[in-house]
Amino acid sequence: MKLKLLALAVGGLMAGVVSAQSANVTLYGVLDLSLSSERSSGTGAVGSRSATYVDSGGLSGSRWGLRGSESLGGGLNAVFVAESGFLADTGAAGQGGRLFGRQVFVGLNGGFGSLTLGRQYSPLFSVLCEVDIDGCSSFSIVGNHHLTRPGALRVDNTVVYATPNMSGFTAAVMWGAGESVVGTNAARTLSANLQYKAGPLYAGFGYADVKNAAGTASDRTWTAGGAFDAGVAKLSANYLEGKNTATNVKFKGYQVGAAVPFGATTALVNVGEGKIGAAKNRILMVGADHSLSKRTTAYARVGISNNNGASNLDMFHGNSFGASGSAATVAPTGAGSDERIISLGVRHRF
Repeated sequence: MKLKLLALAVGGLMAGVVSAQSANVTLYGVLDLSLSSERSSGTGAVGSRSATYVDSGGLSGSRWGLRGSESLGGGLNAVFVAESGFLADTGAAGQGGRLFGRQVFVGLNGGFGSLTLGRQYSPLFSVLCEVDIDGCSSFSIVGNHHLTRPGALRVDNTVVYATPNMSGFTAAVMWGAGESVVGTNAARTLSANLQYKAGPLYAGFGYADVKNAAGTASDRTWTAGGAFDAGVAKLSANYLEGKNTATNVKFKGYQVGAAVPFGATTALVNVGEGKIGAAKNRILMVGADHSLSKRTTAYARVGISNNNGASNLDMFHGNSFGASGSAATVAPTGAGSDERIISLGVRHRF
């Protein structure tokens, strides 16, 4: 009897080893917290406001996730990602309380490229983050999504096809089903990109067309940009433009950035401007990242955001203030109100 039990145990162990050779699942995540001091200038009857607070997601949104793949033979693999965002300063769920609000998808990849279905990042946004020197952090115009428009960041109910690498060139196309009884175009999203990577050079173009709930109008956006990493410094730049076809309101913007490494420390600067109709916002960010290990980074950022007389954009940390519950009153009080922020933080990846 003991021999039979031993044989069963060994058999089960060997089966697990064989299974592990063809499939794998990885738990990963990011914890990013910062101590920030922020001030917004007053306008009209409302005076200036300031606050000191702990906030989540200065450089990267705090998250945890599971990703995995399984070899199906013949070079074909099944792949999946399920990623949940949260606010590390309070423990609250991010992305409106969704369980896997950042992204969740499943699909196949192989020599043909990849085909995935689920809630995914748009090909347009992938290009924007490649050409943002601060990696779409909370301290950039791109990172705060004011110009990427609603629906052009993460998209529900999508099918995405991405080509294999062809001498440095890749392309991707996304279709997001609006799943509306109004019509096939209602709330529908289309997005595509073309990218080139070769050594230190990157260049990319992205496009998105996001239909409204009735399917009668769109936010149409395109962007083009590039980056070059010379080792002693990395330079990046991008331009974005689009409009709403119902209102004809146009939006456009640019960013130019540089990063210079000094051993374990990298100094960064990022300047940009965004316009939505008559509203204009200019932003300057300077900062430094210091690698404490391969997974842990200490960082500092100083940001200045200036609004014109038609703008009251809340640039730093987007609209996360109210969600984190710590600085809901620091946002600009009205058109022409400006912001200043100083942040010190730590980001740990696992």
